[in-house]
Amino acid sequence: MRKYHYLTVTRLQKETADSVRIALSVPAAAVSEFEFLPGQHLPLQIHLDDKPIRRTYSICSVPGKTPLEIGVRIQPGGQFSEFVANSLKVGDKLQVMPPNGQFHASIDRDNVKTYLAFAAGSGITPIMSILRATLEQEPGSRFLLFYGNRHQRTTMFIDDLYALKNRFPERLQLYFLFSQEEQEFDIFSGRIDADKVAELYRLFCAGLHPDEAFVCGPDTMIATVKDALENIGMDSSGIHIERYGAPRKRKDGAPSAKISTEKQTIVNVIMDGHKKSFDMPADSNNIVDAAAEQGIELPYSCKGGVCATCRTFVRDGEVRMATNYGLEPWEVEKGFVLACQSVPVSDEITIDYDKT
Repeated sequence: MRKYHYLTVTRLQKETADSVRIALSVPAAAVSEFEFLPGQHLPLQIHLDDKPIRRTYSICSVPGKTPLEIGVRIQPGGQFSEFVANSLKVGDKLQVMPPNGQFHASIDRDNVKTYLAFAAGSGITPIMSILRATLEQEPGSRFLLFYGNRHQRTTMFIDDLYALKNRFPERLQLYFLFSQEEQEFDIFSGRIDADKVAELYRLFCAGLHPDEAFVCGPDTMIATVKDALENIGMDSSGIHIERYGAPRKRKDGAPSAKISTEKQTIVNVIMDGHKKSFDMPADSNNIVDAAAEQGIELPYSCKGGVCATCRTFVRDGEVRMATNYGLEPWEVEKGFVLACQSVPVSDEITIDYDKT
């Protein structure tokens, strides 16, 4: 099982009035564990009033370069982000798990591809890593980025993006959209919705035939952009999506994964070569919480079915997932689940955190 390491904060850089870039130094003994693919994220943990607070933030730096950097948007009332804004200092140590996540690019110097990306707000963070890695390490590829924000002053990494445009003017097409600022051209005003995607594609992607698209933003944007790209003609297998934050809870009366009976299930957990077992009441919300009640700590971060920190393999038995935004279809087919979203269906199950 991946475990937390202590990484030292080496730089705090204010990106906008409400966002911060954090640079982290990785201990020499853990460098290999913190190798990552562009687009992946880091689970972090702090303790406030003796309670663990866990969040997941995307890496904005490029693989193979130091330091490791993440971008954090400060959310009013957000326990973790307000700690970053008000208390975190250079020299402090943060508990950080090794990188994770299926939203990433597979960089190959021999690729000659056209990449397309749609980002909104802090959704630019993983795409910054993908964009930089592509331009710097795939000399035959080009990249188109459409980046939406409310205002220019709240646009994260804007200086970095202009610097990349100056370095790679022939291979980077960069377009900013603002929903609460008037623009000279209407095409760059408003939110990124289905009509906007279709219009942007028609005007700026004609004849390019993008090979892959990366879409990152709030839950309300993801399906809209993905459907619009499919309607335009892109193959769904080439459209990669990442939500930031936990999606809104459904209000359509959809059944949850909880099973309303009085029975208990035996849950066997294989982790770090050891096996532990506990009884899980059928009315438990999920495997992660049920284990915690028995004094067994299983990995998790967002508890929203997004980050996949709780990913595990069902070796025996059957479970049911309520929500899945973090696993690819092939992972589900092979038997992987998100423990924070799962409850047992069988009388006994075995889950294996050692299988990758």
